[in-house]
Order: sequence, then structure tokens, then C-alpha cells
Amino acid sequence: MSALLEVRDLHTHFFTRAGVVRAVEGVSFSLARGEILGLVGESGSGKSVTGFSLIGLVDPPGRIVSGSIRFDGQELVGLPQAAMRRLRGARIAMVFQDPAATLNPVLTIGQQMALAVRAHGRASEAAARDLAARTLTRVGIPDAAARLDAYPHEFSGGMRQRVAIATALLHGPELIVADEPTTALDVSIQAQILAEMKKLAKESGTALVWISHDLATVSSLADRVLVMYAGRIVESGGVSETLRAPRHPYTRGLLDSLPATARPGEKLNQIPGSTPSLLALPPGCPFAPRCPRADAACATDPPDVVTGGRLVRCHHPLAVAA
Repeated sequence: MSALLEVRDLHTHFFTRAGVVRAVEGVSFSLARGEILGLVGESGSGKSVTGFSLIGLVDPPGRIVSGSIRFDGQELVGLPQAAMRRLRGARIAMVFQDPAATLNPVLTIGQQMALAVRAHGRASEAAARDLAARTLTRVGIPDAAARLDAYPHEFSGGMRQRVAIATALLHGPELIVADEPTTALDVSIQAQILAEMKKLAKESGTALVWISHDLATVSSLADRVLVMYAGRIVESGGVSETLRAPRHPYTRGLLDSLPATARPGEKLNQIPGSTPSLLALPPGCPFAPRCPRADAACATDPPDVVTGGRLVRCHHPLAVAA
């Protein structure tokens, strides 16, 4: 499979009065057509900022300070906004975490979806509404043609999220960046959306970056996973191998924190401490203050250890079980 997206040494910083927030530091990865990549980590790890960087939606005081983002061979860093708008929505789409922030409360669902259709091609009103209704049906909205005349406030939070996902699917984009897109959905609808996404990737070759803190969802959907901490990728590899036998202590801590790992009546496991401020990261490995394996060597930057297609950024990686 050819690489559709190539990210190299990406740095995205926010320049605030308190100092420089290094939200994304040296992130590199590639994504093939039809591949699903999971991006996981705690809140504040840099997942969403990485997604916003990919589609050129980092607002001041933030900006990409260095690095490369190549989409189908075209460099996106520094691309004029007019050219980026032609790509965004048509060939690259994003599903945001909060649908209330993406839907206009004074326009009907049909009006908003028709605007999205016409923004990237000529279509009659009837054709735009027909495409919108068919796409809403794909994401599980019943009586979709009638619901086009409803306003966002007439939908539940989960239904609004399904509308946001449908809008992203309208033009059959080559790349979709999804930021916690199923958080507000119930389990049955979540399963339906995940199945639709996997089908989309398999049949049309759409690549997907799935940003989530839900390791169970990522394990059932993604082909590969990137684990982020403090703006950096600390581990990456095939999703089954990485989540079954993690090598970074942080990845191990995330898995041990899942409620399913605790017995009834027992206290839940947790990673001690809290994520560090990106304004004042400790020297060396940023996870060291919370890591049970940390020692004096962790005061220096950890090396990138690559074995068998897996990467781990750690001085003391966990052994891989036989």
C-alpha cells in the first residue's frame, strides 16, 4: 500500500503569556490508503492538537513551528488557506469531539449538509438532499429524509454526533481525522459506526486517524496504534501486538487502569501522579516522575528502540513475553 499521509518531525507550539506550550514535539508517522491508525493517550497528551495540525486548524496563539505533513505527495505545512480549504471537506475530513461546536443552531440539518455538498461541487438542491439523506441512513438515523428539516436542538447529543460523522462522509474523503467521535453514542450505535468506518476503509481505501482514550474501541478498529504522552509518541506498532504486550511503562499503565482488569470490590488501578504541565516538562523522559522503572538514566532523553516494526521510546522498556 502506498503512503497517503507522511508526517515527519512535527512540532506544534502555543505561544502564551505564561510561556511556550509544546503540545506536539517531534511526532512522525505514515498512513497508507485504507489503513486505520489509532492515536491514544490521556487528556493533554497532544492527540487532538496532532489532528488539528493535520488539517490546518491550529488557531493562534498556536502554530506549526517545524516539520512536514505530506498528503498524497503534497506538502500541507505552509499551504495557502485557499488551497487548504479546497482539500478540507473534500479529500480530507474531520469529525470533531463536540458536535454542538460544528453544527449551526439556526440552520436545519438538511441546509447544513447541502452547503457541505455544494462547497466542493455543483449539485441541485434535490440531489444534495438525496445525498444527505442516504448518508444519514448510513450512520443509523431513521427516517432520514424527514429529519433533514429538523434543527440541531431537536436531536440528542448522540444523534448530533451521527450527523457530524455523516457530514464528514459526504464526499467520500481519502483521509478522515476523527477526534473522539463515538464518545456520546450508546454501545449499539457505536458498534454500527465502527463497522461502517471499517467497511469504508476496506472498500473505498479511505485512511482513518482515530483519536481516542478508549483502548477497547481502538483495539477493535485500528490496524496500528500510536501512544502519546506529553506531546510525544512513546510507543507505536501493530494494535494487537502493542496492546497485548506493551513495552513502554506508560502503555502498560493505561492498560492496567482499565476497569475490566480489576475484580469486583477492588480499587481500580491507576497511574500515580498527574500529567506534567507542558510549560515545565521535567528534563529527560517526561514520564519519569510517574514511572515505577525510572532511575538516574531517565534524566536524559530516552532513545528510540525499534524492534520488529515496533517503536518504544524508553531507557528501560518492558520485556516482550514469549
